[in-house]
Amino acid sequence: MSKLVLDQFNRIRKWMVKAVEDLSEEVVDIQPDGFNNTIRWHIGHIITETEYFMFELPCNPVQIPLRYNEFFGPGTKPSKWDGEVPLLSELVATLKDQLTRVNEMSPEDFNKPLAVNTHGYTIAAEAAAFSVIHEAIHVGHIESMKRMLVVSAN
Repeated sequence: MSKLVLDQFNRIRKWMVKAVEDLSEEVVDIQPDGFNNTIRWHIGHIITETEYFMFELPCNPVQIPLRYNEFFGPGTKPSKWDGEVPLLSELVATLKDQLTRVNEMSPEDFNKPLAVNTHGYTIAAEAAAFSVIHEAIHVGHIESMKRMLVVSAN
C-alpha cells in the first residue's frame, strides 16, 4: 500500500507545486467571491495538514514552524490572521521539502500505529492516503480560484 500512496502523493504534490510556484504574492492573497479562503491559506493548510497526517500522527519528527498551525490549521482563515504570514517562496520551498521527506519514509513507516486514532484511521498508511485525498481537494480549489482570478482580471 505504501508504494501506491507514495505514487499518488508525488503526483498530487507536483501538481500543487506547479499550480502555485509562479503566482505572485498579491494574487495568493486575493479571496474571490464565493470562496472562504485565499490561495496562500490553501497552500499553508496543505502543508500543515500533511505534516499532521504523515508526520505528527505516526510520531515522526514535525519540521514545520509552529506558527503554521496558527495561520493554516483547521478553522483558521485569512481575515483572522495576526502577524506576518509566510511568504509564497517559503511555502513553495516547504512544499518541496515535505515532498522529499515523505519520499524518504520507509515502508515500515507507513505501518506505524497512529498516536491518536483520527477519522477512524489507526495506521500511518491510512492517514497518508487521506492526506493525499485532502490535498487533491485543495489543489482543485486553488485551480478554481486561479480561473476566477483570470476571468475577473479580463
